[in-house]
Amino acid sequence: MLTRRKFIIVVGGVTLAGLAGCGGEEEVVAACEPRPFHDDDECAVCGMFIAGFPGPKAQACLRDGRLLTFCSTSDMFVWLLQPDSVPQLRQAFVHDMGITDWDHPSDDAFIEAELAVYVTEHPVMGAMGPTLASFGSEEAARGFMAEHEGRLLSYEEIDVRVLNDLARAHIQQTM
Repeated sequence: MLTRRKFIIVVGGVTLAGLAGCGGEEEVVAACEPRPFHDDDECAVCGMFIAGFPGPKAQACLRDGRLLTFCSTSDMFVWLLQPDSVPQLRQAFVHDMGITDWDHPSDDAFIEAELAVYVTEHPVMGAMGPTLASFGSEEAARGFMAEHEGRLLSYEEIDVRVLNDLARAHIQQTM
């Protein structure tokens, strides 16, 4: 027999169990994949329009469901290296320049940024001048380096110093 006391305990327990899930933050679950660039896409760092420029581009899916677009891999890393960016990041993507044309990168050639290898200190210009050439394999990156020289880096090796070196190279070219 269900006594009044047992009834109150059951109802109270159910209520507390229901409230226990209310305190945490909810993450938006949205598709996280790169999409084709549009003519009106602007770089999330520099604000310039992305379409029509050479070199690898990038995109970043955020935890809140937004997709940021970048005119270059360098600008993506400028954003990623900001302290408040990493907690927002769900997944980043870059062009695999081993399977697409430098002057007109294909929207079908995206790979996960963390899995890519990068070549810096090469003379081939991207949308913002010197850039990090991204590749899906070390073999493709070394093939690019055989033709253009450069230095091979992993995702984890790209830091503020690398980006500053790219900026200095750009300034020297414009002088």
